[in-house]
Amino acid sequence: MILDLKKLKSNLTAKNIAIGTGVFLILGIFGIAAFSIVMRPNQVIDQVVPAATTPTLMPTVTTKVLPTPVPTLAPPPPTPVSTHYVSWTNRETGIYLRDKPGSTLILDAIPNGDEVARSGGQPVIYGGIEWIEASYLGQSGWIATLYLFEIEGGYDRIGDNGVWLYRDIHGAIDMYLWFGSPYQLLQTAVDDDGITWQEIMLPDGSIGWLKGQ
Repeated sequence: MILDLKKLKSNLTAKNIAIGTGVFLILGIFGIAAFSIVMRPNQVIDQVVPAATTPTLMPTVTTKVLPTPVPTLAPPPPTPVSTHYVSWTNRETGIYLRDKPGSTLILDAIPNGDEVARSGGQPVIYGGIEWIEASYLGQSGWIATLYLFEIEGGYDRIGDNGVWLYRDIHGAIDMYLWFGSPYQLLQTAVDDDGITWQEIMLPDGSIGWLKGQ
């Protein structure tokens, strides 16, 4: 191919050069726009799709099994200490209130069947006998517990003359009960001769019969 330089030179006028430059610029703009359109989806996708991240694991909940509580047994209630007694001994003089356990100093004589109140404190063993501190008619002292008895409910007392205690309504005499001796009535019976008898229980738990009562 042979270029006609003269003809080409004649065509390179200022007008033609301006037109060519304009066309070149327009084509450049369209090219840049097309390139932007082609490349933009990739940029958008890069923005929309986040990078893969490691999922956050929820903490594992561990259920702790508590031991079964062992029931605590309540201690047994303390045995109540009696503060009320009735005096009794199988002798006419009754019992004695002493200034100390086993002392020969007698503060007062307590008739059979009279009531005695415990003053407090722990029992004391002296001479092989248990003693407690007690009060009688406002006076405090010590009494051997073998002459004191707890009687539940009411009780009667032997009359002024005293009586004989029989083993049964046909048996022999067991003992003599002095004035004031306390007892509890169990039952009444009548023998073949029409005599009334009373079955009684003494403070120490022994049982017998009173004749003609």
